[in-house]
Amino acid sequence: MTVGWAMVGTGSVHKKMAPAIKEAKDTKLVAVLSREKGRAVAFANDHGIEKTYDSWDGLLHDSEVNVVYVGSPNALHAPHAIKAAEAGKHVFCEKPMAPTLQECRSMIDACEKNGVKLGLGLQYRHHPAHIKAREIVASGELGHLVFANAQVEISSLHTPGWYYEPGMAGGGAIYMVGIHRIDLLRFILGHEVQEVSAFIGERSAEQPFEVMAVGMLRFDNDVYSTVHFSLNIPHGNDSLEIHGSKGSLFCIGTTSLWWSGGSQELLLKTDTITTKYQFQKPNVYKSEVEDFNSCVMGGQDPLATGMDGLLASEICIGMLKSSSERKTVNLETLKSSR
Repeated sequence: MTVGWAMVGTGSVHKKMAPAIKEAKDTKLVAVLSREKGRAVAFANDHGIEKTYDSWDGLLHDSEVNVVYVGSPNALHAPHAIKAAEAGKHVFCEKPMAPTLQECRSMIDACEKNGVKLGLGLQYRHHPAHIKAREIVASGELGHLVFANAQVEISSLHTPGWYYEPGMAGGGAIYMVGIHRIDLLRFILGHEVQEVSAFIGERSAEQPFEVMAVGMLRFDNDVYSTVHFSLNIPHGNDSLEIHGSKGSLFCIGTTSLWWSGGSQELLLKTDTITTKYQFQKPNVYKSEVEDFNSCVMGGQDPLATGMDGLLASEICIGMLKSSSERKTVNLETLKSSR
């Protein structure tokens, strides 16, 4: 079976995803949709896509389209995903899932009701270093988990124009780069966040999104983590560390695939040995496409599910709430808004 994909949007991440979809096995990139026909045509010409649409009706009635890749502005993820699900199309949605938990829940419900799969673009789960780190943690080799740290400090990435439109993005550093590290902490640790405390950088009318976010997360089983996301540090760091009572893990260069080659290493240190695992730079976008294809064909869940998207968004929303209210937020208080 060949799985047909259609892309909604023509932004920066689409330029990563389009080649990945075309390279993935058992996949065909069928069409691209943009509100502006000219953008769709230009994108299609650049990436060898046969069909272009500037309205949803044509795309959703295209029998070749099995999966709709929702890469529209954040505030449009929920209505676009629901529209696709109601037309019987599987949905693969970019992060963040949606700016509110109600919208995240509505996306999950729509896909379940219409019998289609929902996957999230949390591609760093597919890096073999992170999969190996998850296995090491689950094995107990690190002992009792104590502390973790995730950070990304870079100069500003290209910011889409819609980030400057009030209510369209919902966040800056947290949603641009932070949510990936938050999801990786959940994925590798195998624990869920209970409380968050955070400080979020200033916003203004000219720049309605933050370029800095600093937070503390308390996971269940009393595992703690610090997180730091910045878009204004040109010579900073990008790393993820996991510390236990018997050993520590260091992910080096594994979450910076957008802006550097990275060393692609996983370092395991214990009292008796230091082990270095090295990896070739993976195509995590191709891997997530192939994973989702196998779920469409086989019926199993993708590596990053709708619930993973909701829980990652919940932590981000908790950080924003903590900063605005100047207090620690117990995530249980947010669950009623799902």
